[in-house]
Amino acid sequence: MSTLQYLDIHTHRRHPHPEAVSVACLSVDELLVESTPSSYTSAGVHPWWTEDYTSAEIEGFKRHIESLLQKERLWGIGETGIDRAYPEFLELQLSLFHWHLDLSERHALPLIIHSVRAGSDFLQILKEKKPKSPWIFHDFRGNEALMRDLLRLHPETYFSFGISIDNSPQIRELLPLVPLANLFLETDEQKHLDIHDIYLRAAHHLDVDVGLLKSQTWANFRKMTKKFH
Repeated sequence: MSTLQYLDIHTHRRHPHPEAVSVACLSVDELLVESTPSSYTSAGVHPWWTEDYTSAEIEGFKRHIESLLQKERLWGIGETGIDRAYPEFLELQLSLFHWHLDLSERHALPLIIHSVRAGSDFLQILKEKKPKSPWIFHDFRGNEALMRDLLRLHPETYFSFGISIDNSPQIRELLPLVPLANLFLETDEQKHLDIHDIYLRAAHHLDVDVGLLKSQTWANFRKMTKKFH
């Protein structure tokens, strides 16, 4: 078994596996006090927050994110994105996503994306904006055609998987089709499996050794960090 640590590209958990390195996505409370609970931290206005918080509160979140960027305390931007399960807030979600996208481009930081039934939205944005910074679709639930279209428009697109490996037959079919050079794994906020379990399941469905999978995700991470930081 490889002694290399596990890489968890996106988590809301604050008690990670002892052998893991995690990119911690800030909660509202952490954002307001500008906490950075991990060596690698991301911050963004989640699309769900458009329902839960006022415009004034969201503007405050944006100011705190900008403050963290000025202090160079963020590894990535997000999570942000578009969730069409909340159509009444779609206009605000789109506006916020473009704000995050601009930050990721100006600061050359990866963009961590939440997408629900919004694949065509992101394809259109890629055609219009032609971003250079990496995009990471966390808990990717799209199909093979969408994955290949995203990669065609933006080769620095990455796809992260977690609990869906267990609960989605479609994801188990998609996983072997994702280029290993564009693959990450995550725990997000689920509590039943830790990152060790996620790697074991992914390695099983990919028919590769866990050590190789750890090495590949770290290679992807280092390439991204070296190229864009």
